[in-house]
Amino acid sequence: MAVCRKKTRSGAVYEVEFYPVPDGIKNARHSEPIPENIRTPEQKEEYNRHQSEKRFVRSVNTTFTSESFYDTLTYDDEHYPDSYYKAEKELEKYIRRLRYCNPNARIVAVTGYGSISGRLHHHLIIDGANDKDILRLWTNGKVAKHENLREHNYYNGVDYGEDFTALACYLHRHTPAGHRGKRWKQTKSIIKPVQDTAIAKRVNSEKNPPEAPEGFVLVEVRKCEYYASGYIYFKYVREVRGKLSIQPDFSRAGLTVGGLTVPAYTPSG
Repeated sequence: MAVCRKKTRSGAVYEVEFYPVPDGIKNARHSEPIPENIRTPEQKEEYNRHQSEKRFVRSVNTTFTSESFYDTLTYDDEHYPDSYYKAEKELEKYIRRLRYCNPNARIVAVTGYGSISGRLHHHLIIDGANDKDILRLWTNGKVAKHENLREHNYYNGVDYGEDFTALACYLHRHTPAGHRGKRWKQTKSIIKPVQDTAIAKRVNSEKNPPEAPEGFVLVEVRKCEYYASGYIYFKYVREVRGKLSIQPDFSRAGLTVGGLTVPAYTPSG
């Protein structure tokens, strides 16, 4: 059985995956890691969620930088929608208005319920839009949060720089359980990661990882429960240089992604 090597560049993140492929595969560039032990509908659903999250994280890391905005839109009582569907429609109208004023804006957005209040609200990441337009065009309530993405993101005490995996995972998991359809909305201007897949002439190991690209450092090596034996993953992030603008904060429990605990983003609403 041959082994494929897939390289993925998503902004400040560079990933290398090795995984087995069936004998006789015609085009390695179209191959993907093989799922394993996916037997029940629940396992299939969780696997699909994992795949969706991976695509979303890569899109966020590729498209946005610390100059992009993170916003939370909430509703007042007068404009509160009586269903998730109607809230989604209000979000679509807001995005259209914002894009009308800022045609080059890139946006991803999710809708969810507040963990404490239980109220519907929206989270967005926005790039290429005037911040005054972002604030004035939401007329259904408040823009409860409007801030730049973090320039320094800490994972287990290590500065990963502009790796927005924690925020992207939080947003992807914000969609209510049982929701059918896509978990997020995005503009067509979202940038896709750059990928290269080929049959590997050499398979690296945990003790002998691939050489880091210039300006990047290795931060993670792991296997994955969703894929067949032989899968191994290496993650690199762009090296952080210069004086840090903030200090790490480990006072709150965060998400667990790939075995690493990452800082939590405090939900609003």
